[in-house]
Amino acid sequence: MGSSQKKVLIVDDEPVILDMLAQSLAVDHERYGVVTARNGQEGFEILSRENVFLVISDIVMPEISGLHLLAQIRANYPQIEVILMTGYPTGEIKRQGRQGNCLHFLEKPIKLRHLLEMIREQIAINDQGFAGTLKNIQLMDLIQMCCYSGITMAVSVMKGSQQGTINIKDGEIVHAVCGNMTGENAFYNILGWQSGSFETIKIPSPMEHSIDKNYNYLLLEAARLSDIKTEEEKLTGEQICWDDYLEESVDPDEQSELNGSMRVLIVDDSPTMCKILTKILTVKEEIEVVGTAQNGEEALERIDELKPDVVTLDVNMPIMDGSSTLKHIMIKKPCPVIIISSIGNRSQKNILDFLHLGAVDFVSKPEKVEDMVVQQQKIIEKIRTAATAKIGNFKRGKDLKVMAQVQNNVKNQLPCKRLVVINSGAGGFTELVNTIHLLPSDMDASILVLHEMPPEFVSPLSCYLNDRTVVTVLPIQEDVHLLGGICYIGTTGARLKLNAALDSYAVSVEATKSADDRVDYHFSDFLHSVYNSFDGPIKVVLLSGAMVDNLDGLRCIKEKNGQIIVQPLASSMVPEQLEKAIQAGLVDREADAEEIINQIRNCENECISF
Repeated sequence: MGSSQKKVLIVDDEPVILDMLAQSLAVDHERYGVVTARNGQEGFEILSRENVFLVISDIVMPEISGLHLLAQIRANYPQIEVILMTGYPTGEIKRQGRQGNCLHFLEKPIKLRHLLEMIREQIAINDQGFAGTLKNIQLMDLIQMCCYSGITMAVSVMKGSQQGTINIKDGEIVHAVCGNMTGENAFYNILGWQSGSFETIKIPSPMEHSIDKNYNYLLLEAARLSDIKTEEEKLTGEQICWDDYLEESVDPDEQSELNGSMRVLIVDDSPTMCKILTKILTVKEEIEVVGTAQNGEEALERIDELKPDVVTLDVNMPIMDGSSTLKHIMIKKPCPVIIISSIGNRSQKNILDFLHLGAVDFVSKPEKVEDMVVQQQKIIEKIRTAATAKIGNFKRGKDLKVMAQVQNNVKNQLPCKRLVVINSGAGGFTELVNTIHLLPSDMDASILVLHEMPPEFVSPLSCYLNDRTVVTVLPIQEDVHLLGGICYIGTTGARLKLNAALDSYAVSVEATKSADDRVDYHFSDFLHSVYNSFDGPIKVVLLSGAMVDNLDGLRCIKEKNGQIIVQPLASSMVPEQLEKAIQAGLVDREADAEEIINQIRNCENECISF
């Protein structure tokens, strides 16, 4: 059983919104606890073991909606009040909510101040303010969450005899005062306090304006000044610890490789997530968010109207979901699409299906507020790549049925004597699937597929491909000995190395120090290890979006009489790296899936790299 302390349960399938709400409400931890759930079923299970007095739930969620959860709570826990959040406060939704005795409706993006007031009412607090202490949350975190939420509020901060006030309007910091200081200096002074208390106060009317800089810049500068102060205080033995998870500021010297701005349309049913993604993307001057849409039907209309260069698309949406929307886009309004969605175990297969339908690439939504910087960089990188995609080259692959697996006893397979390396990335998924689908059951070469994807997708992709081919497909998640007739799947983001081991060959997976460690290791590094260790025929196949990074590795393979094959440029959505290899005179031929398979069958004295 859970703690006897009364709890507020927050249910939302958007991890970053869930995280922001949880951290925001946690400031009053002495009065109530906060628990979270990422879907309705998980939320209902929590009710059986926690002392929950209030549920705050999104309405549009996969499997069990907020309205369904409300009905279950009314049937089993009638004493628990429910507040519903929605970006679609239609008459029908309100009617169903009233029938279920919903306490309140909140329209996204949530106004945090109103939510806090509702909670106060439920726990019968008599005082008029909402106060807390900075024990479990940094003041910088609180301010950042308020900005991400786009709210309007005033925060009074106290430390001993010192007092300061910060005013936020529509998610931007507009005024600060501390003693005789106002504006930016006052703001930096307040955020330098590492302990104290705060409370929301009545918003002044009219609200003063003494700050005109973007909140990202202000928070970044506050962190920089704090670092300087920390170094000085180390001399006195004092320690100040900051959780710095701010967005990067715009580099004024950075020039876009594209002419003009990249026009992006954001499609997501959550208004809050739309606002967050807009802030993430527009930190770079080369990107312009031209609009948002909250379902597929609206997205199709806005594509006609706005003519975006790139569309970001969520998976789960009402009215018209992501899958139907993508199909319509690729048939009627072709343009590059990036899937930006919460990537849990249940959605991984859906993401792979999206790639097969023509999405250029995918990236996960930020899971936590502190992940914003890393995810921001990844999302911007994906947008840049997608903006260069030749979407007209895409040809939808066949809906491949699950195939009967040939019962290969892996233990009885012969060691690897011939090697085929396949490298694919943005826009290359369909050709990769078509190629693996055609692999023959009597193949004696070892196939090593390196696809651009997060590590958690290695296993789902191996299962996905295993169902669509007659050969055995295994994930590379740890060191593995290569066997003939087996297909192995790994990520280009891993530090892989081929090693000779007695009469066989093994691929080792080197540990990485951080998520960004991959920048120091490239595909060419892996090809160098192949050059140094492998004695048999080699073929390298490059598909759309392959990250070759430099040509040294390919030159080594050619030096060893290996063969380089590339996907035809006419069918490649992201052919930049392929073109680079062709122009360098390193490519033996362009070949589609069937031709690649013919080359694998004839792998006597050749090398293939994907």
